[in-house]
Amino acid sequence: MNTINVSALIERQKLGGFALMLIVWCFTIVLIDGYDQVAAAFAAPALIHAWHTNAAGFGRVFGVGLFGVLVGSLLLGFGGDRFGRRKTIVYGSLWFGILTFMCSYAASIEQLTLLRFLAGIGMGGVVPNTVALVSEYAPKARRATWITLMFSGFSIGAGGGGAVASWLLPRYGWPVLFTVGGAAAVAVALASFALLPESIRFLILNGRDTREVRRIAARLGATDAEEGTRYVVDDEARSRARPSALFQHGLAQVTPLLWALFILNSLALHFLQNWLPILFAMGTLAPARAAQAAMMFPVGGTVGALALSRFVDRYGIRVLLLLAVAGCPIAASLGMPMPTAWLFMAVFASGVCVIGSQFALYAVSGMVYPTTVRSTGVGSAIGIGKFGSVAGSMLGGVLLSMHLPLGTLFIYLATVFVLVALLAAWLGGVRRGARTASACQTQGATE
Repeated sequence: MNTINVSALIERQKLGGFALMLIVWCFTIVLIDGYDQVAAAFAAPALIHAWHTNAAGFGRVFGVGLFGVLVGSLLLGFGGDRFGRRKTIVYGSLWFGILTFMCSYAASIEQLTLLRFLAGIGMGGVVPNTVALVSEYAPKARRATWITLMFSGFSIGAGGGGAVASWLLPRYGWPVLFTVGGAAAVAVALASFALLPESIRFLILNGRDTREVRRIAARLGATDAEEGTRYVVDDEARSRARPSALFQHGLAQVTPLLWALFILNSLALHFLQNWLPILFAMGTLAPARAAQAAMMFPVGGTVGALALSRFVDRYGIRVLLLLAVAGCPIAASLGMPMPTAWLFMAVFASGVCVIGSQFALYAVSGMVYPTTVRSTGVGSAIGIGKFGSVAGSMLGGVLLSMHLPLGTLFIYLATVFVLVALLAAWLGGVRRGARTASACQTQGATE
């Protein structure tokens, strides 16, 4: 019987053809996910005026929506390891697309809050499964780069919310933000039935459709595939996904540290992502200008993440440590008086540090977990991280109700970066220790 090592095929793979199509399509999926996750933030200034409410009330909309993302990350991350990445991505996208579209018909904060929670469940399931899918087709030496290229769609989609808001809001009103995002998600989900492949590693390890395995292997470059060919992957056992595996085989310290980093960085990210348009509009900037300034945050994150992706492949957690150290003074500066051009630059730089760190965390989480629990591992990290997202989203409302000066708000935020830096240094030490122990065991086995 002929045997084909799929891991070797993947390691020899170049960025072209099949791989490029996979990255581009997953990029498109998370772009729409990113847009839909921030649509409420860009609609908030118009909704505050239309519904005669206050800014602090939107803390509940943001927080409950992100709690839905938390639920979806945990449930559908686990579901991706059980039922497949492709199926979970497609149905998750279809779900949040329909619910986002329905948000355009909301008539109160209560209705919008419920719809954002339900939509968030689908949104939460898409990201861990796209990270897992791309990770499982990427050569190890370029895994962070491929994940970053794919996931940059999320930041571009989030930044696109600002562009759509500044362009369409004055003409069509706030419902258009949800209509555009919901319709696009449904269209892409339906197209994904034909265009999105399943993970070949998942198919092999779970004994799924051998014809699909043979077809994908041929697209990866296998030239000797035939009926009855046996397909294998290196160093991974066939086992069902179990959450307890996240704390076994050298992951006992890695998983909780990764969770803590996701919580803290997500707190900073969602505080800035959700509240910058409102905070800047409360200052001296006109609403349209405030949306443009806030848009520099995801733009900076996208540019920074793409520029840093090769360094993440090479240096891993050390890049996260550097970004946290740089982000502390930059975040503190956002509340200081400065010319508009300097404010745009400061927001851009904060995006590089905060969203760049998030990209690095996604890449690292995709690297540390094996195929059998990769969606569960990534999904749990993202899901647990949403506690930070919820806290960051609601924190703005709490601090605004305390009538604190704008500068004080951002100084409080800057302290989060100190904690991120400390935990990143700790996780880096744990990973180095694990690699050293593994190398010693390998050397002992060969002597």
